[in-house]
Amino acid sequence: MTMQDAFEVAITSFGAVVGIVLIFAAVLGLRSWIENHRRRKIRAKADAEAWIQLCDNQLAIAPAQLTDTEAAAALQRARKLHESAHQVLDSAKKTKHYDQVRTYALAGLHNLNIMRRRLGKAPGPQGPVPFNLVSGVSGVPGRDENERDIPTGPGTGVYFY
Repeated sequence: MTMQDAFEVAITSFGAVVGIVLIFAAVLGLRSWIENHRRRKIRAKADAEAWIQLCDNQLAIAPAQLTDTEAAAALQRARKLHESAHQVLDSAKKTKHYDQVRTYALAGLHNLNIMRRRLGKAPGPQGPVPFNLVSGVSGVPGRDENERDIPTGPGTGVYFY
């Protein structure tokens, strides 16, 4: 075997090892991405279900008859948003669908609070910190660049009032 042949074998072997390592890293990265995506979807589903359950409970204790037209309109909007949330939840398959359910439920709770204010009652449960409040993008003074927004609500057990 000549020096040329030995050099070619070494280069080929090195290329094969690098190729195997790259394939292994790609497979691990793909598995990690899939698992992270699955976890995010499960968390979004639990959060959406918790917020819609809270909206269910608040609608159950809402007065049936209202004399204030603005309060009645807010209650009607809350009921429509709640119904839309249930419809989306029944057919939800993706994280963005669960996020939409959560948004509908939060909007319904907001309308219930409008109704309560019109009736002179104490506001009900408050929604979380705005979900698009992420440092660097939000432009909120006093927030650290490394600070992250954390999930909040009934599904997480973390509330901000």
